[in-house]
Amino acid sequence: MADWLSNLSEDTKHLERNHLLQAILDHIESFADKFNLIDYDSLRQDVLKPVLADAFDPEIQIRGFLKAIRHTDGFKKAFEEVESSQLRDQIESFVDGQSSEEVVAGRGFEVKSHPSPGAKHHFSLLDALKKLTVSGLGLKERVQRLFKEDDIEKHRKHVPIIFEDAAEKKIMEAYSDVPFENWGQSVQNKPKFTMVPSTVLGIQNLVKYAAEQDLRVRCAGFRHSWSSIFSQDNHIFVSFVNLEEVTTLPDPMSLIPGEYTTEHVPELKTIELKGEVSEGKRLCRIGSAVTNEDFRRWSVANKAWAIPVDVILVEVTIGGVNGPICHGAGWRHKTISDYVRSIEYVDCNGKLQEVNDPEHLKTAAGCFGLLGVVTHITFELDAMTYAVMEPRKVDVCLAIPPLDKEEIPPALRSSWHDSQEAPKLLADAKTDFFRRAKDDYYSEWFWFTYQQRAWVNTWKNDPSADNLNVYPSPAQVFLAWLEGWLGNVLISLSFFQALPGPWQAQLLATAGMAALPPTLGEDKTPTFKSALPDALHFRRGVQNMRVRDMELQVPIPATTTGEPDFSIVQRAWWDVIKLVYADVNCPMRLTLELRIMGDSKILMAPQRGNRFGTASIEILTIPDAVADNEWYGFCNKVADKWTSYAQYYPGQEELLKVRTHWAKEWEAIEFGGVKGRQYVKTVCRDQIDAFKEGLEGIANAQGWDLVTGRKRFSNELLDDIVFGV
Repeated sequence: MADWLSNLSEDTKHLERNHLLQAILDHIESFADKFNLIDYDSLRQDVLKPVLADAFDPEIQIRGFLKAIRHTDGFKKAFEEVESSQLRDQIESFVDGQSSEEVVAGRGFEVKSHPSPGAKHHFSLLDALKKLTVSGLGLKERVQRLFKEDDIEKHRKHVPIIFEDAAEKKIMEAYSDVPFENWGQSVQNKPKFTMVPSTVLGIQNLVKYAAEQDLRVRCAGFRHSWSSIFSQDNHIFVSFVNLEEVTTLPDPMSLIPGEYTTEHVPELKTIELKGEVSEGKRLCRIGSAVTNEDFRRWSVANKAWAIPVDVILVEVTIGGVNGPICHGAGWRHKTISDYVRSIEYVDCNGKLQEVNDPEHLKTAAGCFGLLGVVTHITFELDAMTYAVMEPRKVDVCLAIPPLDKEEIPPALRSSWHDSQEAPKLLADAKTDFFRRAKDDYYSEWFWFTYQQRAWVNTWKNDPSADNLNVYPSPAQVFLAWLEGWLGNVLISLSFFQALPGPWQAQLLATAGMAALPPTLGEDKTPTFKSALPDALHFRRGVQNMRVRDMELQVPIPATTTGEPDFSIVQRAWWDVIKLVYADVNCPMRLTLELRIMGDSKILMAPQRGNRFGTASIEILTIPDAVADNEWYGFCNKVADKWTSYAQYYPGQEELLKVRTHWAKEWEAIEFGGVKGRQYVKTVCRDQIDAFKEGLEGIANAQGWDLVTGRKRFSNELLDDIVFGV
């Protein structure tokens, strides 16, 4: 073990994938004395050896990981926290040898029934308090255990009485001093009150109460953001979801085609089709509390209309997806906020308002909650189309080829590198990459740290439903969910945290690549045809594993002939890979990810003005890399690279403003020595000024003032970035 680590510092060829796998195989039992609950034989026989032999089978690899850690306290604790007895039985059956098909046979698998551990913990606090209120002190011991404190009564004391109906019979769920933590564990605070509304009138009454008490109001759903856009200490946090909504499948929503109105669901979870605006385009009014999984199931069941772009994540609310503006994929597409045609919100006076003027929507459709509490969003949907998916695992050097083959780190150089075929292989790869980036409906690329192959997921869509597959199938969804859950359990174990960073990265890559198609052999070329929403949300287990994430939006410049110059993407991709191999501590222990998308008309969108497209590129790691004090230094180096590209494109310097994904990590990052907030205020100065002017225009038109609006709905971060106070 010591010899391997010393060799690593001298020769990064030791970071080649098979060398890493062999090193783990040879040295893993050196941890047995300290960590004797690990089944090292399962890890060797079911995970390491098959992958070394290119005998890929995701069920064997994922089962091997589970068998290796099933006797640890961490696994037992996580397993006990799975409240569904059916899911526990399914996990046990899978570990004991049943296939994923056998596990779901007759029972199916619905991802919404099984929220991520991060979401479950947060909402369990509120649910336990609610049950305590209803059921008395019988649950007191459980609640004390959840909160890790003795005085739990304080969370039910001194809460405001907010009515949610005109008859004043229904009282809003309310709790005091409940600790808040976002999913990524980068933001913690303690709001004065946590409120869970279910009606628009309830939100109006809550805002009026906040005005009387001079309290700020900020909203969230599943808390899947890393930046400080949430509530603050001693103010009001509005949660658009509670544990029941997190865990309960909508019924009959998503199952019965048609509208889903307040006759069946809470007012903030409605889905209502409106008029067609043109051929193949129709409006749809959606409650802010509707989740992506709700809408996916509704859309697929109706077989008629779909949001044209979205995030992969299903455990997120529509309001949460739209708020940070940045989401989308495909060169021809703008952000999801660009498809907004109406915003309904409760203003700082407690009045329900609507914005549908196209100019005002440039501000309102992506406003970080600064207008007020958004209750409903009307999107322009496209007629349903079908994705022809052809996922591939491609030599990383050919998936997105480098500008110069000598940039390829020695550990990634394939046998063709020094052959006469190399120039043609690289030229053909560049042509293929440029074609996919520009022509395909959807385009994304993943590279797991140290892997010889990248995962390429770009596809075209088809208006015809002929030859449709159910993809992913319930068995595939179960396996993807299980892989994410396994990852979260694995990274929490003291055993895993004791491993060298490169070993952690390799083990996570082994599990991650196992679950991605093609699964039974990396050279396979499968084709799946699925409904557009299923293709956009094909990975339904990613929310199970906590990660850290920095994402920037890199503008794509123009060639001399007026075409998008995707060479900047090649540069950005390989700059990260070279930095990965330059640091043997391995700060980036998960993935490098890229999506190509268009520009945006939304004032605060980081894609705004990118006429030739945007490279949404991000790096991800696990919390242990942050604990090891390695993550932010690496992020700084990556940010320095990604913000330096104007020098390569003379005459386009003003167009190459690299901006942050508002919901990801950027506040603690330095950009060329400039702290994150100052960098954003500088590079987005014109956008911020236009945004404030837009807010002022809406306020003047709708009878409220921006000073009061900021006082009611902003927070410390937005005060600084937007208002300069």
